[in-house]
Amino acid sequence: MAEQRIMTIGLRGALEKGPRYKRAAYASKFVRSFVKKHMKAKDVRIETAVNDMLFKNGMKNPPSKIRVSCSKDDKNVVRVSIVKVTG
Repeated sequence: MAEQRIMTIGLRGALEKGPRYKRAAYASKFVRSFVKKHMKAKDVRIETAVNDMLFKNGMKNPPSKIRVSCSKDDKNVVRVSIVKVTG
């Protein structure tokens, strides 16, 4: 039985912890830890589209928040993907 959630992850607080030139890397690690905590899983797989969104403005200027879809399968593997915006 698969579990699926749509989350908005605020990255602003995580971005202040590291140096300016590593902000997107910190954001990527924060997304992984956030999903682990909220989905109660040990294995988190982040799609390349999520990583591309974090790095789209460069390493120094990631977005302040992102909206992702998390789906957990029977083996406790969580896959994180971008929510498609329609309209």
